[in-house]
Amino acid sequence: MSKKLKILLCSDDDGLMVKTIKSVVSNRGFQENIVLVRDQHDVSTISKEIVDADIVYPDKAMITREMIMSAEKVKLFQCGTGYDTIDLWAVIERKIPVCNMPGITAQSVAEHAMYLVLALAKNGRDYGQEMKDGKWNRGVGIELAGKTLGLIGFGNIGRIHARIAHGFGMKIIAFRRNMERGNEGLDFVDIVDFDCLLEKSDIVSILLPLTKHGSCKTERLIGKKELEKIGGAGLGWLINTSRGAVISEDDLIESLENGIVKKAALDVYETEPLSEYSKLRKLPNVVLTPHIAGDTKEALIRRYTLIAENAIKVMNNEKPQYIVKELQSIFDD
Repeated sequence: MSKKLKILLCSDDDGLMVKTIKSVVSNRGFQENIVLVRDQHDVSTISKEIVDADIVYPDKAMITREMIMSAEKVKLFQCGTGYDTIDLWAVIERKIPVCNMPGITAQSVAEHAMYLVLALAKNGRDYGQEMKDGKWNRGVGIELAGKTLGLIGFGNIGRIHARIAHGFGMKIIAFRRNMERGNEGLDFVDIVDFDCLLEKSDIVSILLPLTKHGSCKTERLIGKKELEKIGGAGLGWLINTSRGAVISEDDLIESLENGIVKKAALDVYETEPLSEYSKLRKLPNVVLTPHIAGDTKEALIRRYTLIAENAIKVMNNEKPQYIVKELQSIFDD
């Protein structure tokens, strides 16, 4: 007799999610009950469905202390790359594992970050659409070869981003918290300190996770002072495919309005979805995408397969993969 398993997915189904998870779970002898809450801001429905869920995939939904304490059956909170939407103090108290997905979307995010660099180099213009609209508006872009790309963060995404940019002939510098790890064999990358990176880069690309507490806090890492340094160096461009709250959005808007940071390309925002009234939507020197850097077919299949495999592990009383660092000591063998 198959075992029952309720998985709460706070996400819209892109056509791959439920299909992939069902296939993996059912093939391992589980009778799955998959509940989709498509509106990640629907607190009422999430609060109701989480009560008897075994597995929760929050995606970008906020999982509060009250939700966690009411979820009597939950055995796993499976997040994506970031896990800043979960009340970690509450899950530590409950001793529920929280897992993320390091590396799962790295290739896709790195490619998207490079796409944003290229978009800025071509003036942030959709020439293809302009041509279809009957226009013939030419423009002068810049070459990326010889320009310095500064990577804030040098994990899985940063290393791939570096290799791609190196292929364009760019110079690469990077900042990482653990500088002793060096460039990990990528001899074309120089590891530098934080201020040096801000002051020497033509283009700064943010690739850090959002951390709100502790010595490695990254929330509002980039504020007015840092933006002035970025704007005063080289091209003065900024790319963010990390999390919106790593940058002080108000300071960034002011910087862009005053021509300090010359251009920015953003995939993430302090509040998502981005308000239709946001000043960012109206600035001519900004390229915006709707938090899609990690959303490729290949990355999504890897993501959904991991959700299913970790669900099976915890249901079989096994340790899931990629428990986040704040909880690792609780679940050490």
